[in-house]
Amino acid sequence: MGKGSRPASTSTGGEKKGEERVLSHGDVVLIRSDLAILRGPRFINDRIIAFYFAHLSAGLGDDLLLLPPSIPYLLSNLPDPASVAAVAEPLRLASRRLVLLPVNDNPDASVPEGGSHWTLLVLDNTTSPSGPRFVHHDSIRGAPNLPIASCLADALRPLLLQSDSRRGAVPVVEGPTPRQPNGYDCGVYVMAIARAICGWWKNGHGGLRGGDWFEAVRREVDADSVKAMRGELLQLITTLIQDKANASSTSEGNKTSNTD
Repeated sequence: MGKGSRPASTSTGGEKKGEERVLSHGDVVLIRSDLAILRGPRFINDRIIAFYFAHLSAGLGDDLLLLPPSIPYLLSNLPDPASVAAVAEPLRLASRRLVLLPVNDNPDASVPEGGSHWTLLVLDNTTSPSGPRFVHHDSIRGAPNLPIASCLADALRPLLLQSDSRRGAVPVVEGPTPRQPNGYDCGVYVMAIARAICGWWKNGHGGLRGGDWFEAVRREVDADSVKAMRGELLQLITTLIQDKANASSTSEGNKTSNTD
């Protein structure tokens, strides 16, 4: 999972001092080194995942929530249930149909970029009347992040069911996940799986029709699509940078015309 290479990152995701900003997208600021990470072969960091999740979120509505990595990391490291409830309250997790939560294995929040593996935990409320469940997608054989994902699920479980006797009824299950062939693409797999889930949702399969997104993941996520995704993300970022530059140029032109 990346020994000898740059770690996956922590959930702090702070901007590096002195780095050139290349794109502001929602609450996420990408910097020049993020582009080098995407060119690879490098581990994906918090900013890139947060950027792509914000991009995927556009037009999805309130039923599907994609959280940036910092939020799940915070929730899983808070000291008590009251703190978790206070942070999670604005997220309205129990009322969402799906919540996508990136999971990082960094054991120490004070160590920047201390983690070495990304996975995806999905809070699935689409399986009513059987009740909610957590589905964990780990691209490494043996699911090494499952204990960490389970800790996050333990922190969130009391928020999902009112009855104390039913809290244990929100299970954590392993979802089908293609295996990464290298030690650095786990973060890209997280984004590729998230894209497959969002596509499945947009196609109406997450509504009253039932079922789950597992077949979409099997069909759309593999080593080739993950490899191609790095280039697709670079192209997306380049396009957004150009769009912002064009919009700024047009705005400046309009200001100049108005002063003539």
